[in-house]
Amino acid sequence: MTEKEKKPMSTKAKLRLALVIIIILGIAALILIPRYNQMLRDKSAAEGKAALEALRLSVDNMWKSNGTISGITLDAALDAAEISPKLREKWQFAIAWKSTEIYTTEMVNKLQDMNTNDAVNVSPYRMIMVVAKADNRLREGSKIWFMGDNNQYHGNGIDDKVEPDWNMIFPNP
Repeated sequence: MTEKEKKPMSTKAKLRLALVIIIILGIAALILIPRYNQMLRDKSAAEGKAALEALRLSVDNMWKSNGTISGITLDAALDAAEISPKLREKWQFAIAWKSTEIYTTEMVNKLQDMNTNDAVNVSPYRMIMVVAKADNRLREGSKIWFMGDNNQYHGNGIDDKVEPDWNMIFPNP
């Protein structure tokens, strides 16, 4: 038989081939869709961390420029950090400021412990945080935060912490 004389595929053979293709596509979807969704969640967490970093730098620059935290508002810091309206729709931003008494005490204690002319860094805030809103690919309420006292990031996509130590942040509620 030549190629032109081949018999057409039977209906049964076509169904088997279609079934094999459907099974292969189904397996591929079971593997690839969760990976794709995780990639999108990771991208969203990275976007949140980048916005948090920009906000932190903005607050630090405003504080250093003004010499005080007085008058620094969250909206002004978000504007200075150039956080887009799109990001503001996906994330809730918050800053937990230290009281003047706590800040001054920490600064005096650090200055007393100084042995050299090293720079002294005492953050005016306990924490800056972003929390995922309902429009975010992350689960609503997912948090990423920066602790001012130890200069560390925590939360979704960074470590296994899901909540900050609220008692440390607000010791006397």
